[in-house]
Amino acid sequence: MPSDLTIGAPRGPLAALLLGDTAGARPATLLLLAVGCSAAFGAAIGSYTGGMQVLYAAVKMPLYFLLTLGISFGALHVVAASRLPAGETLRASAEAVALTAAALGGLAPVVAFVSLSCRRADQETYRFLVLVLTASVAVGGLAGVWRLHARLASPLLTAAWVALYQFTGAQMAWLLKPWVNCTFTSDRFIPLQDNLNGNFYESIAGVLRNLAS
Repeated sequence: MPSDLTIGAPRGPLAALLLGDTAGARPATLLLLAVGCSAAFGAAIGSYTGGMQVLYAAVKMPLYFLLTLGISFGALHVVAASRLPAGETLRASAEAVALTAAALGGLAPVVAFVSLSCRRADQETYRFLVLVLTASVAVGGLAGVWRLHARLASPLLTAAWVALYQFTGAQMAWLLKPWVNCTFTSDRFIPLQDNLNGNFYESIAGVLRNLAS
């Protein structure tokens, strides 16, 4: 009798992504996977505050990935144009982003448990959760970079992609904050005017200094 375990049975898009069997996948399918998985992670990190912050973070996390890729793709294609056509560059980039988001989706239950277990309205806890968020994205990013390198087969192109995407993504994360939200008030969805002051790197350095003091 046929079953899901039958050898040669068609895989779902997520299973195909995790197994690296994405030769026939369209970039749109990969990006839809990224949206779903990253939304789950966003909801998990927003659960510390609860309420509307869960929804806000679930919406903003996919926006973070899609906007970062949209802004940086032109530069990524210029770097890779000598080796890959635009369609292949987009597919490789979308697969890297989707695998990063899938790794974050896998971490979502753990992050939600940590967030819900932490003390409320506590600055030290807030700083700790910011580091949890940053470390989780870094872990997911490593998975995406590993897959991208397998597709590009070029350390130089991979390094250029990482530099461009990481720089754009760090600033995008800063512009879209708050993610964790420690105020427990009805903060705006994106306080853009406030977020134009400072940058991501100054913020992380400040969090590390405060934790060390």
